[in-house]
Amino acid sequence: MSGEAARALVEQLKTVVPDGCLVLPSSPRYDAARQVYNRMHDHRPAAILRTLDEAVLRKALTGAATLGVPVAVRGGGHHIGGFSTVDGGLVIDFSVFRDVAYDPETRTARVRPGARLGDLDARLAAYGRCVPSGTVSDTGITGLTLGGGIGWLVAGHGLTCDHLSGARVLLADGRILEVSRDHHPDLFHALRGGGAGAFGIILELRFRTLPLPRITAGSVRFPLDRAADVLHRIHGLLEERTPTSLTLAPALVHRDGVPELSVDLCCHGDARETAMETARLRKRIGGDWSDVGEREYPRWQAHFDSSFLPPMRGYWKSSHSTRLAFDPDLMTGALRAAPTARCSVLVEYFNTDTLRAHAEGSAYPLRESRMGVLLSARWPDRAEDDTHVRWGRTWTERLRSGHDSVRAYSNYSDASDSHAGVAGGDRRLRDALRRLEETYDPDRLFARGHRAGLTESRGARTPAEDDRRKRLPSGSLRSSTPAAP
Repeated sequence: MSGEAARALVEQLKTVVPDGCLVLPSSPRYDAARQVYNRMHDHRPAAILRTLDEAVLRKALTGAATLGVPVAVRGGGHHIGGFSTVDGGLVIDFSVFRDVAYDPETRTARVRPGARLGDLDARLAAYGRCVPSGTVSDTGITGLTLGGGIGWLVAGHGLTCDHLSGARVLLADGRILEVSRDHHPDLFHALRGGGAGAFGIILELRFRTLPLPRITAGSVRFPLDRAADVLHRIHGLLEERTPTSLTLAPALVHRDGVPELSVDLCCHGDARETAMETARLRKRIGGDWSDVGEREYPRWQAHFDSSFLPPMRGYWKSSHSTRLAFDPDLMTGALRAAPTARCSVLVEYFNTDTLRAHAEGSAYPLRESRMGVLLSARWPDRAEDDTHVRWGRTWTERLRSGHDSVRAYSNYSDASDSHAGVAGGDRRLRDALRRLEETYDPDRLFARGHRAGLTESRGARTPAEDDRRKRLPSGSLRSSTPAAP
């Protein structure tokens, strides 16, 4: 893309965007505004647009499509793949729009596109409600939902996307769609965890809420030389029966510089179930349970934030299996071989009956997963990139070796992972997503991230594509409608 096209778009945007809503490279706010969570994606957009004004957004998209300027959309900006930024293009940045509203009559939450997990948890807790979400409170709700949403209530209540009831989506051609099971159900299907983006811009999400649970949660820690044995014991326990009231996420980490296994858990059933499940696990693995007790759900949601903040350079590799197949000895070996103490190995277990129960109307591709393993590395210095990336790739390949059915979770994977998202999906899912693309985003204005794998190469535009561009909303970019604050 030529710099002339980007400069032309910026000049057009200046005629419509209110003061303070357009951040350009000349602005003192630019360096902070252009950063995303993974500092490896150090891109320099031509412009960063911050508004919810639908007229302004329509005209910005028209200009970008007509001039061939790439577009990235940012919610929380946390995806490890850096999908919410682009060199020399337009970033539509919703990260400052974080409002959450709750309707007590319908028990529905309405969420702005930049809201974080912590925003949702805090707002709903005041009403005694919640939406199952992730495990780091600064994660953006929008991106989490589009990829699935694995969190502390997954064993019994499923994924974040399983509680999505509707969305408001702005398409590249200027149409605004109200999307739900009854309206544009094909697009709603993809929004619920398909991992291929929104085929447009999400302006609002709506969620069904649950009663705020009383939880028992905490960490049972073991020295690293006991880690493999404890994980084998957990596998044996889960082979007998996978509970719906207990979510287990053991992590091989460094604590105060010392490597260990931290069996992190959240029990969210009634008092009798909690006592039964924790006693069953405690009998099997032993250890010191003094950290496990009753917690406030919003506080537990933010309990591990410090492990993922502040933003740094990062590389993740995810592997999912339909069996309890990944070798605990290899997981322990991965942590021993880690180049720095900011590397970790996270293990997540799933109740497939729960995941299957929410499968109707959802494109989430991993509902048969029994377990997932995430190798995560974070570091501050560019000179350490190769070392950390090599560690992640090498040990993931060893974990995956001999497992033909391995898939990857799109929210934990960058665009290069052939096991993730669209690339890792079956042919039927890819065909369905291609049909969505033809219907809702035929010119692929929003084809970033894992959706890029739908088409190996965009190639030259056909006459039909050129005709569609001519039929995009036209006119000057001038608008008298003020942008959202």
